Order: sequence, then C-alpha cells, then structure tokens
Amino acid sequence: MGLVYKKLEKIGRSMYLYFPEQERRTAFKRCSITILRDGEDEASVRYFLDELGMQKLAEEQEIILSFPNPENGRWNYDFSGETDDLTAFHDFQDAMTKEDDKPLATRPNGIPTYEAMLSVWHPMNDTRYLVGTGSGAHMVCTLAACVAENIAAIFAVGGRLCEEARYQAVNAAVPAFLVDSDRKTQNYFNVVNETEWKETADQITVTRNKRNPSQCVMNSENMQLSKELVNRVWEELFSVTRRTNTSVYGDVEPKPDMKKAGFELYLDDDRLEEKVKVKHTWFVHVPSGVKDGTSGRVPLMLFFHGGSDNPEEAAQMSRFHELGEKEGFITVYPWGTDRTQWNSFLAPDGADDIGYTVALIQYMKEHYPVDPERVYLSGFSNGAGQAQAVAMLHPELIAAICHIDSNWPGIRNGASELTEQDKYLFGLAMEKKKEYDYRMPVWYTYGSREISYPIYYHCSQQHQYDFWKAYNHIRIEETPDLSKPDPSGCGVPGQIQQRIRPSARHPEHYYDVQRFYSDEEHPVNLYNLAMMHDKGHEVADKDPELGWNYVKQFRRLPDGSLKIVSNE
Repeated sequence: MGLVYKKLEKIGRSMYLYFPEQERRTAFKRCSITILRDGEDEASVRYFLDELGMQKLAEEQEIILSFPNPENGRWNYDFSGETDDLTAFHDFQDAMTKEDDKPLATRPNGIPTYEAMLSVWHPMNDTRYLVGTGSGAHMVCTLAACVAENIAAIFAVGGRLCEEARYQAVNAAVPAFLVDSDRKTQNYFNVVNETEWKETADQITVTRNKRNPSQCVMNSENMQLSKELVNRVWEELFSVTRRTNTSVYGDVEPKPDMKKAGFELYLDDDRLEEKVKVKHTWFVHVPSGVKDGTSGRVPLMLFFHGGSDNPEEAAQMSRFHELGEKEGFITVYPWGTDRTQWNSFLAPDGADDIGYTVALIQYMKEHYPVDPERVYLSGFSNGAGQAQAVAMLHPELIAAICHIDSNWPGIRNGASELTEQDKYLFGLAMEKKKEYDYRMPVWYTYGSREISYPIYYHCSQQHQYDFWKAYNHIRIEETPDLSKPDPSGCGVPGQIQQRIRPSARHPEHYYDVQRFYSDEEHPVNLYNLAMMHDKGHEVADKDPELGWNYVKQFRRLPDGSLKIVSNE
C-alpha cells in the first residue's frame, strides 16, 4: 500500500502511515514502529523511509510505520504547552490499523464484524516500538516513563527526561537504546530496568538485568543517525523484545526468533480438503529430539489463537513450541478457517472449525509420531473457546485441556443467562456422555485484570466452570453475586487452595490455584482455576508451563477412559 496521509478528526491531528506492500491479513505477525520527529511534511517522512532505510526494513520484516505529526513543529515533552501529547499518543497508536478514520462495523457484542477484521492491518500490542529525534526524542523518553504499558522498547537520539516527566513516571521497565542522552535520563532507565551488569563493544555500552536480560539499556555517544544504526537497533533490541499485558504496566519479555524455531508451514494447504472442503493454514513444530525418529510416539499439543490473531502471533504469545522442545511434544498452531476467529459456538452460518480440528488431529496422527492417547488442547480467548468446544464434542480424542482467558459463554462483560446457542453446545456435550461417561481434566488460567474478576454469579466464568464441574462429577456450589463476591476473587474456592510463584524472570507474578475433585469414591482432581494476579487479557510467562505440567499426567485410552500417570 505504501505511504498514506491520515487525518484524525476526533483529536484534530494528522499522521503519515507506511503499510508494507503485502496482504493485510496473513499467517505472520506484524509489529509497529512509531517515529516522532519535528517535521510535519512528507519530506521529513521520506528521510526515514529512504535515507535511513526504514521502508526496506518495513517490507522485509512486515512492519507498520507510523509518523504522527507534532503541533507547531514541536512535541510537548515537558508539559509546558497546551497540547496533551500523552493522550494523543493513544489515539495515534489506535489509528495504525487502517488508512481512513471511519469507525469499524461491530457485532452486537462489540467485536468487529468479519468484513471489518479483513479490512484492517493487525499490529500486535506487545510489539510496539518508538523512535525519536529532536523534540521527538525527548517525547519518546517521556512516553516510556509515563505510559510504559504501551511500549516494548525505545530508540532516542539526543533524548532526555525533564523534571516533570520524572515526577509523573510510573517507574516501569522499558528497554532503551539511547544516543547522546544526559546522565539523569540514562540513570532513570537503568534504575527502572534494574540493570546489574555492563559490557561495552563497538562504541555501545549495554547494561542488563541478570534475572531478565531483555530489560536492558544501550548507551552511546557521538554516533550518527544512519541506516546502519537503525538496522542495529532493530537487530539488537526491537526484534528480540516484546511487552506483555501481564501486570499493571506490562512486563518485558524476550521475543522468540520464529525463523530459528524450525516450523513446518502449511499455507493454504489442501491436504485436509477431502474432509473439510476448504484449504487451511497451520504451523507445526517438531522437537529436535523427535526428528531423528528414535523417540517413539510423543504427545501432541494444539494451541488455538485468539480472535483476529494468526498462527505466528499465537506462537509468540504462548511459546508452547519452546516448551515442547524441552518436554518432547509436537506443537501445532492452526489458523481458523475464516482467518479471523474460531466458530467455537457453532454458529450455523459459520465455518466448520470443529471438523477442521478433528481432521487436523487425524492428519497429525497419520503423518507424525503422535501418541493418540496424549493429545492435548490449549488456546487463548476465542481460541480457548475452541479448545473447550472440541473437547466437549470429541472427548474420545482429547486427554486434557489447559485453556487461557476464555470470556465465554454469555456476554463478555456482565451477568447474563446462557444463550440458546451456548445451551445447544452444552447439550451436545452431555449427549455425547451418554455413549460413555467421559471425564475431561481441565486446567484453566485467568487474570485478575480481566473483565469478569472478581468472578460472580452469572458471569461467563461461572457458566464455564459450572459446566465442567457438572461434566466431571464435581459438586457445584453457588457462586456469590457481584455485590458480595467470595474474598478469593475466584468465585468458589477449591477443596485445595494454593498460592504459587513459578516465574524466575518475574518473581512478583503469583497465582492462586483452586483445585476441585470429583465427588466419587476415589476423588480425582479434574478441574483447576489458576488466577494470576494483575494479569490482563494475555498469556503470561508461566501460563503454558503450569497447564502442561497438569495435563501431561493424563492419557485417553481407546475405550474412552482416563489413565493417570504420576508427575513425580
């Protein structure tokens, strides 16, 4: 598409956008770089695109470039003028998805329509980077200090923090590459990133956090802004850093190198077409220890992306394939049939994503060394609904599930009765149990900054866990209403309650785990709610590992029963 000039009528501002000359919606992840400069004309944009090589970088790495225009040729980095550039920054960030300023058409639940999703670009929130020169460099430092939750890393040439910015700072870690910054600014970023050890090479001093090396500050003096420097910032900082919504101001995480992961890519592939009539896309990761063929049959984990996401975004978000490399299981990241969302609620006019998943599992069993007794499902958000739907309708194929952040069934925000469509799916699941009284082990992760926290009567979380408790013969206790929720925040406390802190990289992260057991002669722990405190709608560092450590003990035997193998 190239360079676009865009007016933001709502705030009376303007910007330039550069979109790669590629399809809007592909199976691969898009990130964004926002460049703050003092100019307001196209020539100032062309300097970055042409002289500094950012157009070529955008095309090669599928990056969306944003060039917000300052007012009166200057950014209000010191809070001295009338312009509120901190607030405007959020509007500029939101405007990166499309070239016009028209609102997106939405469904009754507030989610954009299928056509609207296909019409926009999709830069992910965890990979937003800032570049600044002139007063824009000062503004970049101010934004990193004051609205850190929206920023993965910054590059500032000559940037400094004014006293007011340090006063308003949220003191959250933001990795930074600083050229010719003053000592106070360097010290601020070293303090918030908790850097401990230093190394110097090629005119650049790098200080890092030992616990989380992604939290780093790179400093240099007298380096000229050049194409080579821009590429270096990309390679050494932006391309390896992301920011997740797993605390109030977000957390710095490493960004996996997807090219080095060794995925097998099935793009618009027709090998499932005989069963589901439509071409599909999915990514497969086989651990290096399995590729030589000596490991025998191994587990299979399918992770379903969230609404509007894609396979590469799901892989970076969950990193299940990295866990699979260590634990010896194959990971698959499928893309929904319509490339926007999973038809997990069986809308009659929607795609047959259940049939697609079943066909994909069968294909994996036939062409990879998959143990049919150890097939597991996970997914995020809309993908968590897909994981549950497949497990409900085809429990004979699935040993256990460990889904994340499912705001289904019911409305996303508030109390509601189940819809007829939700009742239909639940009814099919219970009808299936008439063939055999299946059990489905569940490990479910949710966040305390999600929309249904604390969990209350008739919210989506209560509908969800009461179904699984009934399914697994677990005694159901009434969930308190919103006026007086249970002090645990988790709706109904489990028979066993645990508080765990599993992350070495983020020791402040903690989960309250509620464990529920079947009401039988020999009780089995078949439902678990792991509530991570301060997590928003996101996959946290340890969410996948906690889920895997639970589900891996279960096997689905050919007769439909479960076998439990000790984790010890």
